[in-house]
Amino acid sequence: MKVTHSNPVANGHSVEIGQASWDENAFSIRNRYKTANGGFSPRSSSEFPISDLVPLAKFAAQHDKLSISECMQIITALSESVLRQNK
Repeated sequence: MKVTHSNPVANGHSVEIGQASWDENAFSIRNRYKTANGGFSPRSSSEFPISDLVPLAKFAAQHDKLSISECMQIITALSESVLRQNK
């Protein structure tokens, strides 16, 4: 994965977006976890296509696996994205 954006979460955990490792024309997203020596742990840092986010989020929501707070955070971020894209 060729990272274009990175967002630290906490304690060596970050979320990254970039060019997919399997297709230079596709985008992917992953959790990234540092190892004890500061390296990158590929086992715990899964990468998947951006397009998988919608079915994953919908499935979790349909089974009430997201808290109200988590739902509100997602709704807020999506609303802000819609506003930016409509400019």
